[in-house]
Amino acid sequence: MYYSEIGRIIEAGLERDRDKVVSFAQLLAKKMAADGEEKGSKRIGDILERKSGNKAVTDSLIAPPPVDQESRMHIVEIEYHPSANDLIFSKAVEGKLMDFMETVKNKDKMEQMGLEFNMSLLLYGYPGCGKTSAAKYIAAQLGLPLVVARLDTLISSLLGNTAKNIHKIFEFAKKQPCVLFLDEFDAIGKARDDQHELGELKRVVNSLLQNMDEYCQNGILIAATNHHELLDSAIWRRFQTVIEMPKPELAEIEKMINNLPDFIDITQIKPSQWNKVYDTLLGLSYSDIKNILNNMVKKLVLKDEHTVKFTDILVEAYLFRNHGNYTMEQLVQYMIEHGVSQKQAAIYFNVSTRQIKNCLERSE
Repeated sequence: MYYSEIGRIIEAGLERDRDKVVSFAQLLAKKMAADGEEKGSKRIGDILERKSGNKAVTDSLIAPPPVDQESRMHIVEIEYHPSANDLIFSKAVEGKLMDFMETVKNKDKMEQMGLEFNMSLLLYGYPGCGKTSAAKYIAAQLGLPLVVARLDTLISSLLGNTAKNIHKIFEFAKKQPCVLFLDEFDAIGKARDDQHELGELKRVVNSLLQNMDEYCQNGILIAATNHHELLDSAIWRRFQTVIEMPKPELAEIEKMINNLPDFIDITQIKPSQWNKVYDTLLGLSYSDIKNILNNMVKKLVLKDEHTVKFTDILVEAYLFRNHGNYTMEQLVQYMIEHGVSQKQAAIYFNVSTRQIKNCLERSE
């Protein structure tokens, strides 16, 4: 039942790697406690406490984070307790994420049945569509720290250092239970037959593949990219699971709006107006819609208001899409085209209906 952890502890012991032994023993104790094996879990905890010389063995990572040889800066960021609150995914994406996590949790069972697989996941899609959030969600659900490496920041003018940094990241992740998250994966994992790339960069990609092959047998790896079309075909074959993270559809947009703070009242928007609201938000990313809704709520709070009007969401969506670059005539025209009456527009701008009519005449 705990063959993976026991195997890793034995392997680390034979390698005389104390830190690795402690880390995987901690993971074994946590798993046993979760399964109701309190006595065995406590026994392991007592051994770790006694041998460590401390009264408490923390859940944090043991090994120091790796650093770049030139800059001496850390090349990974560590989230010891990644948050995963109020995440919204489509049913299809949620199902695939759950399937991946269940596979990871039942690795021992799979191996006993002779099924070959590795614990690797590739997430791709538009920016702001939940790839990083999904990685945090998985780490949180598995109860593991998230080790984040942005590959676009690793590429050095001295590509030999880039290969060394990649190796350091994987070696660090091997030393303790964690989820390794390689963000901006296309920065290095691009097609090796690109004629514009140096042979050295191709060797960096080969080094990445070799490290992935070794690490993914026992370690959990998640990679994310906004440009999946740049990835080498050999990269795709390395991943056991591949999930596209699409932009939100109607159901997900509705959930995001319903997740607004409790003090915000959306009941004043008529059913016939909701379709107009959804039309203005479709095609945007989760992050974009979140920004629109947050800006709307902020303005309401500053005005000591709590009731969302139809015009509030429409205007914020327009401002977002136009980056704040607009004239009053353009905004009024947009509002009228999306079902806002001249009277409602006048109330929103705190002007007379006559002034709204003048704006429409000037925009013709």
